[in-house]
Amino acid sequence: MTLPQNDIWHQVYSGQWYQTHHPVLMQARAVAKTLCCKLNQLSSADQIARNTLLKQLLPHVQTIELGNDFACDYGINIYASGSLFLGNQVVLLDAAAIRFGKDVSVGDGVVFASLTHPLEAARRKAGWQQARPIEIGDNVTIGEGSTILPGVVIAANQQLAPGSVVTR
Repeated sequence: MTLPQNDIWHQVYSGQWYQTHHPVLMQARAVAKTLCCKLNQLSSADQIARNTLLKQLLPHVQTIELGNDFACDYGINIYASGSLFLGNQVVLLDAAAIRFGKDVSVGDGVVFASLTHPLEAARRKAGWQQARPIEIGDNVTIGEGSTILPGVVIAANQQLAPGSVVTR
């Protein structure tokens, strides 16, 4: 899955406010949701089919162990420089890049949200969003039920307690 390089993606990647209802973004999310759905329906024993779907969904992730009920917005904005373990029900809202270092372990129910919404209700209702990248260093463990918010950088060799909310 390759994202087109056009004005809407420039807005997203440069941290500008953008319209989430733009047809290009909606189409890219629909493709990712379809791949996630297919992936989540496969048995963990069916490694060949799972790996085929994972290569389409997460082309910048080479070595991954993935739990059940995985969800992401685009997939194309998720990167891993080494082995990555994602537990069950992990959600990656990857409007901006989410980058994982080597040997990262993510517990069940963790949410990575690289996007934020405006404070004004009318702008939220109109579908405005802003995205900022998330970076996770090497040898990081993120406990179950944690939430990682836009723009966060977690240094190497850190361990986050279950239920952590990381805002910066």
